[in-house]
Amino acid sequence: MMQKVLERLFTLSLVASLTFAALMILLQVIGLVVGSGSLMVQSSEWLTQPTIILSAVFSGTAFILGYFPAYRENKK
Repeated sequence: MMQKVLERLFTLSLVASLTFAALMILLQVIGLVVGSGSLMVQSSEWLTQPTIILSAVFSGTAFILGYFPAYRENKK
C-alpha cells in the first residue's frame, strides 16, 4: 500500500517537475523571440521554485523507494 502511494507520488512529481521546467524554457524562448526580457525574467521567477521543490519531492521519493525490496538490486 505505502509503496503504491510512493510510486504514484514519484510519478506525479516527476511529470509535474518536467512540465514546469519545459514550460519555463518555452516561455523564455518565446520571450527571446519576441524581444520581451520581462517575460523571460518573470517566467523564471514564477516557475523556478515550484520546479525545484517538485524535483526534491521526486528525488526524495526515489530514495525512499530504494529501501523497498522490489527496488533493491540483487547483489551476487
